[in-house]
Amino acid sequence: MLRAFMSAVLFVFLVRALPCYAQTQAIPAVKGKALDDSEVVLPKPENQQLMILVLGFSHKSGDNCVPWGKHLAADYSSDSRVAYHQVPVLASAPSFVRPMILRGMRKNTPASERGHFVPVYDHEADWKALVSFSAPDDPYIIVAAADGRVLWQTHGNFGDSAYAELKTEINKLAGNLPKQ
Repeated sequence: MLRAFMSAVLFVFLVRALPCYAQTQAIPAVKGKALDDSEVVLPKPENQQLMILVLGFSHKSGDNCVPWGKHLAADYSSDSRVAYHQVPVLASAPSFVRPMILRGMRKNTPASERGHFVPVYDHEADWKALVSFSAPDDPYIIVAAADGRVLWQTHGNFGDSAYAELKTEINKLAGNLPKQ
């Protein structure tokens, strides 16, 4: 009887502790150049902005990230409480191919959006673990606090219901942040 009680207490503790653990996940540090050659450092705890990151791990996922990026640009480019970035993870791309990949990205990205594209070349395993990587051609969307703590995430191709869910979460989280 005591053993069953202790097992139940342990189970309840673990069930309550796991969500707290999941909320303490943070994005890997990023220090790099956006496609417009501006320096980007993430996370940025001093600015208090929410971050929306759209990650892609393959050429096809890059194509699948485009609708997410277009909608984010339309809805959040003038919202000072939110910073959004498309993050192509190029760590697996051979180094001699990377310049060609970057040229193609610059060519296909409007000049006004190049500052929101931040290719990363390291921590691929950390990024994949963070997003519970399962489908190489999917875009992975993360909403993180300014200090890098992951607050919400999803993955998959753009859809109206998925985007509405993202916007609802952003509105809820950004509602507590002052306009800068």
